Amino acid sequence: MNSRRKNGFTLLEIVIVLAIVGIMAGILVPTVRTYLGSAKTRRAEQDTKALGEALLAFNKDTARFPIYANGTLTSPSDTVFDVLITSDGDTPSGWSFSTSDTFENQLNENKPSGTGGGNAYSESGEFAWRGPYMGPIRQDPWGNQYVCNANKLLPNASNAVWVLSAGPNETIETTFSQGRDAPTVDGDDIAYRIK
Repeated sequence: MNSRRKNGFTLLEIVIVLAIVGIMAGILVPTVRTYLGSAKTRRAEQDTKALGEALLAFNKDTARFPIYANGTLTSPSDTVFDVLITSDGDTPSGWSFSTSDTFENQLNENKPSGTGGGNAYSESGEFAWRGPYMGPIRQDPWGNQYVCNANKLLPNASNAVWVLSAGPNETIETTFSQGRDAPTVDGDDIAYRIK
């Protein structure tokens, strides 16, 4: 009796292989999703810290924060922006504000975008703008802008100041105006505190 097996797989062998692949996918997909979610959170933490440190470096050089609509008018009574935002991405919901400028305008280009095209901060003297202060940071991992409650950086303000990402739910849940004593980051916001 000549029992030769033909090349190929039996239906049972194919079903077993597909079952094994299905089980492995069921185990690995949640693990990969968790890893990707934590990677996005880590990137947002790094970006908010980098933006916060860029604001502090600007302050160290110029003895003021980059919040003014006009770089030559920088007293507490002059026009400041409510928030600073990154230039790319969607505006997250949660904070209401009427005026904004970009981190890029203030920190990298020295071109405050105030009414009438604001003047640049001085680039000479003891308290000179010595930027650019940050690398390329555009939008958070969920496609939204990073935001800073910039008007709380005025010299006499006694509020907590954050650079933050709205996180995965894309809604800022951290209160805009909080005292410095016991501020909290709420919801799934990812934040770096400046002061």
